[in-house]
Amino acid sequence: MNDRSAPGETVGEGPLSDRAASDVLAGNKSGTWRSMTSRAHSRSLPGRSSGESKANGDEDRRGGRLRTAEGLRPWDVRGVGAIVLVSGFVLCLRAGRYGYFGDELYFLSAGRRLAAGYVDQGPLVPLLARAAEWVAPGSAVVLRIPAVACGIAAIWICAGVAREFGGGWAAQRLAALGIATSPMLITAAASLSTFAVDGTLAAALLWILLRWVRIRDDRLLLGAAVVAAVDLQVKLLLPVLALGIAVGVLSFGPRSLFRRPALWAALVVVGLSVVPGLCWQADHGWPQWEMGAIIADEQRAATGGVAGLPIQAALLLGVLGTLLAGAGVWALLRSTAVRPYRFVAVAAVLQLVFVVVTQSRPYYLAGVFPVLLAAGAVWWAEPEPRRWWRGMRLTAGVSAGIALAVVLVLPLPRSALHDPTGTRSELSTRMRLFGVTGWNELAAAVTAQVETLTPSDRAHTVVVTRTYWQAAALDDHARDLPPVYSANRGFAYFGFPSHSETTVLYIGSEGSESLLRDSFSEVRVLTRLDSPLGFPGITRHVVLWRCDHPRRPWQQVWPDWRTNVLDSGEGTTR
Repeated sequence: MNDRSAPGETVGEGPLSDRAASDVLAGNKSGTWRSMTSRAHSRSLPGRSSGESKANGDEDRRGGRLRTAEGLRPWDVRGVGAIVLVSGFVLCLRAGRYGYFGDELYFLSAGRRLAAGYVDQGPLVPLLARAAEWVAPGSAVVLRIPAVACGIAAIWICAGVAREFGGGWAAQRLAALGIATSPMLITAAASLSTFAVDGTLAAALLWILLRWVRIRDDRLLLGAAVVAAVDLQVKLLLPVLALGIAVGVLSFGPRSLFRRPALWAALVVVGLSVVPGLCWQADHGWPQWEMGAIIADEQRAATGGVAGLPIQAALLLGVLGTLLAGAGVWALLRSTAVRPYRFVAVAAVLQLVFVVVTQSRPYYLAGVFPVLLAAGAVWWAEPEPRRWWRGMRLTAGVSAGIALAVVLVLPLPRSALHDPTGTRSELSTRMRLFGVTGWNELAAAVTAQVETLTPSDRAHTVVVTRTYWQAAALDDHARDLPPVYSANRGFAYFGFPSHSETTVLYIGSEGSESLLRDSFSEVRVLTRLDSPLGFPGITRHVVLWRCDHPRRPWQQVWPDWRTNVLDSGEGTTR
């Protein structure tokens, strides 16, 4: 049922008609985005000819601003489309410049071993990796197409949210430019990751809910359910955002949302979609819970934890994005013009609280960033459409320049690396500047040792690695190897050696010796990879061991070896 009004409901709680919503969002002398000048009221939408305006029979003028029949400003297809096309072209051009990231190789391995769930993500990204491998085996560019597509979609979503807030051509372009030049989008589009897909889907969900608040078409709630169900196949983070939305709606409205049968039907759909993943987690001891503490430790070591969160958020948003997000928070919390949408501010705040309390990844906020940027763009641009460029051109130019430089210059050549990588913070910086290197060298070193085995030895030999990155690299890069296993993170659940496999080539470090001697009667070093400028855990601090004659069966050894900690080797644990 799509009721358009309800007696006695306020703007904050009740359904808004198209006209009422647009009137509130447009702002006027007594409005609250910021007052518009009479000169701005007297102009039609910039960038559109009078012929185009007259050709639109479903448009009228309210307050001097061109509007569609549904009460919103027209889509700025020309301006936003240009930003999308340029961004998409640049991101596609850059897609093959970085080598494989460790998680990308893991997704390829997981795609060959599809399951209902994994340690800290759902099955969708491994499924995308499997599809990419089927289409173009060995192509990093094809593997990254979903990430690039999500980045492009995020630009449209951000502009669409600005339009939903009542923004015209200026606000839509400013919002699109803010997200397009953000390091968050540039980083997400550089590799296939859960971050790239989850953030865009969460933003799409918020966009759909914002639109529902305005037009109250309950079909949108079912559409939101589909988006949420898909998102839960990426990560299990959506309940945090959903809780924030629920608290926001209870606090500021529209509380009539909870009286919609379509909402409860949507929740049933979402609940059913997550059952297979939850069953997998339950069957494997809920490894997702353990990952929370591990991620917190990694964040403290790499970025300073909570103390470094403001800097990390600013680095994700960029110069223009940070200014727009700040303005967006102010507008959502203080402006009565967007009171119907204030629940989004509560959702954003609770998402931030979750990141702070759990000390998790700053990019877990990626789903709410486009909404904040859109609100900030409307707040900034709507008083006078052409003033946004005069006031923001330097900021926009700097942000675009930085973004373009990052895309064109990075990754740096390995010849530009002069200092060893000693801490997790340095390792994080190195991955951003140089990417992850050394996969071929690792695969060649292991292959060389396998080739020294006699046929009888090889028949009962397996390769076991300390990290899931190493295992995934050998699974993808090396050929004609014995079966590859790892007791680290998601790879640990892909199986363990059989009782007949009694010789192990172990890819570890100097610190692995005590673990190996506890489990095998004979342990010796075969070779080392320890280039001073090598990548830790790949071509530095790596020792290849040969282990024979297990002291215990694998069924007992494997649980003792299994860990979710990603140890990149000595020198990167501080």
